[in-house]
Amino acid sequence: MTEIIKNMIMNISLLALIAYLLTRAKLVKDFIIDDQRPLYVKLIMSVMFGLIGILSTYTGTPVQGAIVNTRVIGVVAGGILGGPIVGLGAGVIAGLHRYLMDVNGFTSIACGVSTLAEGIIGGLFSKYIKRARNDCVMVGTVTLLAEIAQMGIILLIARPFDKAWPLVQTISLPMILFNSLGVMIFVGIMDSVFIEQDKASGDRVRLVIDIADKCLPYLRKGIYDRRNLGQAATIILEQSDAAGVIITDQNCVLACAEAPYHTVEEGGALPLAAVKTIESGQVCIAEDASPNDTFFKSLQHLTAVCAPLTQKDGEVIGTLVILIRKFKLTREVECEFVSGLAKLFSTQLELSQFDNQKKMLEKAKFSALQSQINPHFLFNSLSTITFFCREKPERARELLIVLSNYFRNTLQTGNYMIRISDEFEHINAYLELEKARFDEKLKIEEDIPGGLDCMVPSFILQPLVENAVNHGAMHHAGVGIVRIIACNQVNETQITVCDNGPGIPENIIQKLYSDCMDSTSVGLTNVHKRLKSIYGEEYGLQIKSSANGTEVCVRIPNNAASIGGDCFETGSN
Repeated sequence: MTEIIKNMIMNISLLALIAYLLTRAKLVKDFIIDDQRPLYVKLIMSVMFGLIGILSTYTGTPVQGAIVNTRVIGVVAGGILGGPIVGLGAGVIAGLHRYLMDVNGFTSIACGVSTLAEGIIGGLFSKYIKRARNDCVMVGTVTLLAEIAQMGIILLIARPFDKAWPLVQTISLPMILFNSLGVMIFVGIMDSVFIEQDKASGDRVRLVIDIADKCLPYLRKGIYDRRNLGQAATIILEQSDAAGVIITDQNCVLACAEAPYHTVEEGGALPLAAVKTIESGQVCIAEDASPNDTFFKSLQHLTAVCAPLTQKDGEVIGTLVILIRKFKLTREVECEFVSGLAKLFSTQLELSQFDNQKKMLEKAKFSALQSQINPHFLFNSLSTITFFCREKPERARELLIVLSNYFRNTLQTGNYMIRISDEFEHINAYLELEKARFDEKLKIEEDIPGGLDCMVPSFILQPLVENAVNHGAMHHAGVGIVRIIACNQVNETQITVCDNGPGIPENIIQKLYSDCMDSTSVGLTNVHKRLKSIYGEEYGLQIKSSANGTEVCVRIPNNAASIGGDCFETGSN
């Protein structure tokens, strides 16, 4: 009995080593991880587990005309890990071998049949074991049942019975206990592939999120800001175990952060790996390159994993290439890492492009608003000044100065955001010309506290004041009044423009709020949209209107009230 136990322990140790070595093979890893295995892979695995069963037969211990062995470990483990087809195949191979190696043995048929039965049992319980919470205990229990079934088959088939019964009494306990333990160890080692894969994938996911978070500020200006892309590449290099990082567009290298013996330079030609990725839209792995390729020297020491950078419609706009030391490369994990990072980069680059286009559109509308108002206002102002030239030439001179200052401010505004004092100065020039035009029919009232200092979008109040004058106050039967009130609140600065005109029809206000205004009406609509795009939906115009007048309120949040014009800078071109 001691010799039997010693031999079984040695065999189990050998099979544990074999299991560990098998988990290093890519085919075995894919087999264990992927539930949707093709038939040819299942057949290969059937042969592999069948051979393990055969090896266990040869390393067994002869006892009373039979062989005490660990054959069940390979057969049952194959069924548990691979399902019924693998279990059946391994059982047939190992069982047939057991019969043929000792055709005339009194247990040869029984052991062959029991080996087949054990493979089938392992395969039938495969799904249940994978769903079980404590699959280790379940594996041991299934193997225990399989070994008990083997002992029963020996008693039923092996003849003479008076030899079978003493044999079962001798071998049943060590084989049932040690083989159950052996299958638990064997399957546990195989399952370590899942643990290793999950841990590696989890670490990579956390790394991707961390790197993406640190790189986002550098991706906001898009793919063609090489300086910021270089910063992003450096972050990837520093945060990961990569040996080099390269970002390209469809034509050349945009940024790179590399270790020694690399020949890639910013502005250089695309390596063939990047070209293949752009053409296929898939992650590509390159382990060597031709002598005329920019990766020729790099890939003598490294492996390149290249993932596409895409737009929303799937168009490839560039690539992210990570260079990894060959001996550190785990293909699946590294491919997932580079692919995930590329997808996050693609999303951020697309958002930055959308954001830039949105700002450009708002600037275009802003310019359109200026060009629409200026000629109309210029004609009216010149007509007023012409009138004063005859009656009050000094007043005409003052108004010409005011008009020139007004248009100088309008045409030379280079920043999208300006100080509120400059905006009020612009409005006052406008109102000065309008008061001269309408004389006593127009009255202006202002309640603006001293020291009010915040940044507002350029040309944001002018349309409101003009609307209050031309469509409000000047439609009043008596004296038209325009009132401008500004004040600091706890969380925001409020500027309100009021008039005593006939009011704005409710349906017009609703169209404004629902973005259904006619495309030719760019005044209030443009101001409303610009405020929302800069500060958020809740900061659009607030309009109260009745037959007694209209009140339009602009709110500037305090967290944006001191913002400079850097992120809205347009330049003077």
